[in-house]
Amino acid sequence: MNIILSEPAADQLQALLDYLEFEWSPRVRDGFLLKLERSFTVLQRFPGAFPISEKFLGLRKCVITPQCSAYYQLKEDDIEIIAFFDNRMDL
Repeated sequence: MNIILSEPAADQLQALLDYLEFEWSPRVRDGFLLKLERSFTVLQRFPGAFPISEKFLGLRKCVITPQCSAYYQLKEDDIEIIAFFDNRMDL
């Protein structure tokens, strides 16, 4: 399955990466990217393994770090990331 980012999710991810780099450090940003890659690998192998979101109907929640989650939906052969939520910042 392919992972695709919605336009808002892509913008949120970029804002999050910028925030991590400038407010914390490039090392923190790179550590987050590694965790994101690992989460996406699991998501591709087991797309239904993550729980259904209680906040957003029809979406599933993939916890990337204790501070950040991705909300996604399954669409035929694709996994569409709808949004990223990070509780350290207002995305």
